Amino acid sequence: MRRQRVVPAVAAPAAALALLALATAAARAQTAAPDLQAWWAAANPAALAEATSQIVRSGPDFEDVYEALAAGRHYERDVPLGTLELTHTNRDGFLHRYILMVPASYDPSRSYPVRMYLHGGVFRPDPGAGGSWFRSPDRFASEDHLVIAPLSWSETLWWQAHQVENLRGILNDLKGTYNIDENRVHAMGVSDGGTGVYFLAFRDPTPWSSFLPFIGSPGVLMNPAVGADGRMHLGNLKNRPFFIVNGETDRLYPVSSIRPWLSSFDAIGVDYEFRPQQSGHDVSWWPSEAERIDRFAAERRRDPHPESMVWATESPEAYPRAHWLIIDELGSTRGDAERDALSAWVASADSGILWATREGNTVEVLAYQVRRFRVLVSPDAFDLTRPIRVEVNGSVAFDGLVSPSVETLLDWAGRDQDRTMLYAAELTLEPVR
Repeated sequence: MRRQRVVPAVAAPAAALALLALATAAARAQTAAPDLQAWWAAANPAALAEATSQIVRSGPDFEDVYEALAAGRHYERDVPLGTLELTHTNRDGFLHRYILMVPASYDPSRSYPVRMYLHGGVFRPDPGAGGSWFRSPDRFASEDHLVIAPLSWSETLWWQAHQVENLRGILNDLKGTYNIDENRVHAMGVSDGGTGVYFLAFRDPTPWSSFLPFIGSPGVLMNPAVGADGRMHLGNLKNRPFFIVNGETDRLYPVSSIRPWLSSFDAIGVDYEFRPQQSGHDVSWWPSEAERIDRFAAERRRDPHPESMVWATESPEAYPRAHWLIIDELGSTRGDAERDALSAWVASADSGILWATREGNTVEVLAYQVRRFRVLVSPDAFDLTRPIRVEVNGSVAFDGLVSPSVETLLDWAGRDQDRTMLYAAELTLEPVR
């Protein structure tokens, strides 16, 4: 639901309406439009925080800041094109290399889909510069989308937290230069990269439009020896779109080893397309599946504000959020036994899970072993001129108007760098204990 302005419910002569419009325009003109250039140009979290503080201190109108963020920055035409080798540095100083492929016909006036390709064979030393990790780049090149091929090696595996930070950081870095369509960012990978794609869906699904794991396996992530970060909660895959390819004679992850997972996917409502191949641990099938892969990606747009959400975690510090749900504190609450069926969707007894649905301005949440959580309120999902009602485990936890906050808006916009996922307020909620 799009945000709505308050419109006086009275009739008035045309002349009076014209005068009112002029007066309103004059009043708005006296308030300077927010200058977001320093905010958009911020090169690090400290600079972004300072730019945010300056904007908040200037006292801008919420609507003006919202409209400026939704419109986005100005993108230049004179930017690097072709195949580039770039780097992203995490907050701890750890440097990651990646390859970027930009269409020669790149046009900043249109937004471009992105395909993030995760390679296999990650238990190897850092290969250094040169892009040797990205094999057969011509297979992925296109004038219709950008391609990102990040690097993983034995010190920084796809299924570890610093790679989650790296992949998000790469996307946010590139959004500063290239006009990326935030709702068409697809994660795909081969072998270990395919397993990494499953990890992103389990632990950090928010930025991704779809997940395309090729000759990988979610079962790898359950093996303590591979060092996957945290628990893989099956419920987090609900409603996530997958395009899955495995080979019948694959020596590592044959089709027979994937089918039990597909049965579990069916049970919880995962949206997947499975393409078993008469092949081994290779991508010899690519020419015959390329068109289908392209079609799948073209048809999957992310909904930045999904009406139904499931999110589970055992670690609110590391993996608290999916879209507009944030789990802040775990622990038993009154009536958990009545919601015990949700425990089948989590991976461990120390985990909590939320199942939330939104219809209009009403949100209904089932919470299991969650003591405190937040709902992020977007003007694109709620009508802020009307009360918002949140029911948690059948009890009303909030019912009232929400005041939009410029500081909250800029805070989350800075984290997400997403024109389509902007938030006006946070609601902190606690189930009855």
